Amino acid sequence: MSTLTDVLSKIYALFAIAPFLTFVVIWFVVYFIMKDKKKTTRLTMDITTCFLIGSVAFMWNQLFQTSFGFWLIMLVLLIAFGTIGGYQTRLKGKTDLLKVSRVVWRFGFLGLSMLYILLFLLNIGKNYIYVT
Repeated sequence: MSTLTDVLSKIYALFAIAPFLTFVVIWFVVYFIMKDKKKTTRLTMDITTCFLIGSVAFMWNQLFQTSFGFWLIMLVLLIAFGTIGGYQTRLKGKTDLLKVSRVVWRFGFLGLSMLYILLFLLNIGKNYIYVT
């Protein structure tokens, strides 16, 4: 069982190293299967968000010398879920958990993509300062 876990974690790490490259690869594979650009893009965003979570958490931990990055991302996603769910309940009188989940997950993709770029640049700057 630990061998399977090791293999899966190595595959995840490989995809999480460059999530934008992963996005492109997954997009072409899914488009080849589905032949619908809109659905392909949405599904690829959903899949890439999983890799962005790991990548952004790792870069956060490296930059700030902590191990709280993953849990901080989960906390923000849960707060967003509660806020959007509460807003939907006030607006419509009921909550559609699937819609709220999709909105939070896609906003997560957007936010994590921006954070990835920011943290990538900050980590480069941090390493450049230590080298010189």
